[in-house]
Amino acid sequence: MKKLNFGCGKVIKKGWINVDIQKYPDIDKSFDFEKFPYPFENDTFDYVLADNVFEHLNNLNLVLRELHRICKDGAKIRIIVPYYNCKGAYNDVTHVHFFNETTFYNLINPSYSVNKNKPLFEIDHLYLKPTRFGKIFPNFIRKYVSYILGEIYSEIVVDLIVKK
Repeated sequence: MKKLNFGCGKVIKKGWINVDIQKYPDIDKSFDFEKFPYPFENDTFDYVLADNVFEHLNNLNLVLRELHRICKDGAKIRIIVPYYNCKGAYNDVTHVHFFNETTFYNLINPSYSVNKNKPLFEIDHLYLKPTRFGKIFPNFIRKYVSYILGEIYSEIVVDLIVKK
């Protein structure tokens, strides 16, 4: 299984291809994620982890399209981003996008994306990670409380399945 740690920063994973825009020690490839194509062959990866990367990128449709190209059919892409009404989404001035539970449904919808013909991905799993404060609310009302209070969820974890 070939795995890509996309936007790894200083978190180097053994047995993975670790890539980032920075040139830290032990990074396998450094390149700008906003310049296409990425330096990988088509259908290379079975799994991609993008942990707190997407909020820094401008054109998410093109990034997803490029990840689709370098992934095999059926590959999983796990994306972790800060939840829009948590202070973690706004405390970094390099964040250019904010995400809620419907963002990824819109992002992979063919009518919004680069590929208008068919979906390139399906959502396998979408999880809203509660903050310590959010955990005091029972799961069945947590979502509704988040509409009026911030700091209920800290991040979104979404698993996309590549469709070719």
